[in-house]
Amino acid sequence: MTNTPPTVTDELSARLLEQLGPAALVELTACIAFANLSTRNNTALGITSQGFSDACEIPLAARPEDSVQMSAA
Repeated sequence: MTNTPPTVTDELSARLLEQLGPAALVELTACIAFANLSTRNNTALGITSQGFSDACEIPLAARPEDSVQMSAA
């Protein structure tokens, strides 16, 4: 949902609707939209990361474009 252009397919939306139900799907969409809004706002204002992910023991997920580049190498 936060990718440009969006990569959420009709199939993914249908699966989420089936698993979560209408109310939870709307809530999930609203949470993602707010996170996207906040991130874009912070970027526009020049607010940078405070390094919290550096202390996290869980590795960041690979972005789809990173996976494509890695497999092409």
